[in-house]
Amino acid sequence: MAPWAGILAIQDRIPDSPEMEVITLTGNLLAEWTFDLDELSPGRTHRAREMTFQVGGKGINVARILKRLGSETLAVGFAGGPMSQLCTDWLESHTIPHKFFPLEAGVRPGIVVRPAPDEDSETTFLGQDLAVSPPSWKAACQYIEHERPEWLAICGSLPGWSSTWARNIARIGEAGVRIAVDTYGPPLADLVKLPVDLVKINRSELERVFPDTGGQPLMKAIEQVRKSSPVHNWIVTDGPNAIAAHFATGRSCEVTPARISERSPTGSGDTFLAAILNQWPGESDPSPALAYASACASANAASHGIGDFPIPVPERFYP
Repeated sequence: MAPWAGILAIQDRIPDSPEMEVITLTGNLLAEWTFDLDELSPGRTHRAREMTFQVGGKGINVARILKRLGSETLAVGFAGGPMSQLCTDWLESHTIPHKFFPLEAGVRPGIVVRPAPDEDSETTFLGQDLAVSPPSWKAACQYIEHERPEWLAICGSLPGWSSTWARNIARIGEAGVRIAVDTYGPPLADLVKLPVDLVKINRSELERVFPDTGGQPLMKAIEQVRKSSPVHNWIVTDGPNAIAAHFATGRSCEVTPARISERSPTGSGDTFLAAILNQWPGESDPSPALAYASACASANAASHGIGDFPIPVPERFYP
């Protein structure tokens, strides 16, 4: 099949809405099954006590949580083959608006294994990354530029990335769309050269792109990268340690996440990004928004699922 075939026959599940607050872009969709076992013993055949399915990928997670927080959102991704319909059905059943662009290789599969009902640990197996074709990437970016949401959130890995693709993101920003970046590797290295509105990454990702920041206090590291990068706003997480942020308003702040009993950290970074976009401070003091995003991320880590934490977020999860 030609790369462009089917691009105009895109799968649409978008409710009528006068404005779209956030479009998330997932370059590496995940069709994920979770197996709950009574026990796990290496070298044996296991039969699941319970099996569930969900659609993952960082942008899907961000859209899922934004919806729970009350934001109008659309998840844009890439999918093809029989599992594309399975993902569409799941997203429809959870009323998550989405649009898929063709991915000839199909959809990346994943399996999560939980060993016993009374254990919180889990093991995740991810299928190989499936590269996005240049025509599908271009079509997705043209669609986003035409829709002009308030925010475009670029989430997770982008298999098949080419440095020339950054120009498509630059065009979207020039059209008046705010760009939020939560990726890594070559895409991050290219996108921090653009005047995007927000980069939200963790400390190890920062140090891979800016090796000279290694070993520095986090706020000092951000001050250093601001000298060489046109990014407007920076938020850098560091596991259970303080989150450091610097905003275009000139304000800097740090918050230390609450101590929690962690059950599953999966999706907590996505939860943080969704919450900060939902409560974007603009010209206001960013500290409350940062504390809120931290609380949402902590509440997510204390739950088994993604985005199934209680709202309003209990006080014990706040910094």
